[in-house]
Amino acid sequence: MKRLIKKTGYVFILLCILYYSSAEADYPKEVEISSKYKQINAGQPLIIILTYKFEQPQLSARSGEILTSMSPKANVQVKKNGEVIFDPGYWYLGQYGLHLQDNKGLTYSGNFILFYDSFKKGLIFDTPGIYTIFIRITREMISKPLEITVTSASQSEKKVLSLLSDPNDYNFLLRGGDKHLKKHPERISNLKQVIDQFEGNLLAKMGAAHLGLEYFEEFHKKHPSFEKFKVLRSKGEIKEPLFDQASKYLVTGATLPDEFPIREDVLKQLMRIKYMDGNYAEAISIIDEVRAKYPKGKYGRKATKWKEELLELKKRESK
Repeated sequence: MKRLIKKTGYVFILLCILYYSSAEADYPKEVEISSKYKQINAGQPLIIILTYKFEQPQLSARSGEILTSMSPKANVQVKKNGEVIFDPGYWYLGQYGLHLQDNKGLTYSGNFILFYDSFKKGLIFDTPGIYTIFIRITREMISKPLEITVTSASQSEKKVLSLLSDPNDYNFLLRGGDKHLKKHPERISNLKQVIDQFEGNLLAKMGAAHLGLEYFEEFHKKHPSFEKFKVLRSKGEIKEPLFDQASKYLVTGATLPDEFPIREDVLKQLMRIKYMDGNYAEAISIIDEVRAKYPKGKYGRKATKWKEELLELKKRESK
């Protein structure tokens, strides 16, 4: 469990290393864009699958080994009924990474979310119509178009969109951010009401996912040792509202469709929650799900090691 209980500060360092390592990657020879969805409702996010194919293996200049992930370094252009409505002009796709899909370092793929235009402060797919999405690497290197039909939102979806109308609300749904927990309690309160009232709504699930992760981060800062907290909790010697809040919203966030990239992060922290609750069966079940659904994703390659560590801890405790 040692790897599971490292301080979250290490995550930032690792992300920085990953970013600078990914800067060594070449331009791909092929760029492909696809989506599970051919139709969505107005106001909904769209999950796209981006795939890069290279002519030569992508190697780290530091180690000489094949890169297991990289930044997409791509811009997105969206047209509605033939007119450009979204073209930020910078590397918009950078929140998540592309992950190695083969053993040769030639193919990388990842899921990304198109939802909100922070510059124009508006939803990308705001009204019904035919939308066309392009991914641009360079001026000459552009993907084939992906066409999506956007239909009218349902009445409940319109209600959620009206309740979450502040630009900061949409930015939180897209990226999270603990400043909301500390500096904007009124927005968090509003978001909680939306989650409780519209539990099955996609935006409510997105909000729950980010909220659960933020509460877990605050909990981890307060209780850096998961093993120590687990022992105290099992003895009934500690009550922690941050833990309960994180658990509640992570459970809801885990109901997001599998293709949402944030879901991997949610499952990772939910697995830790189940461990601290002493529920090894559910924790291992979550690890198995990560390994099965995201074998080449952000955590899929680590899941086997996680399971071994968890089983070892369980064995140690049973003695």
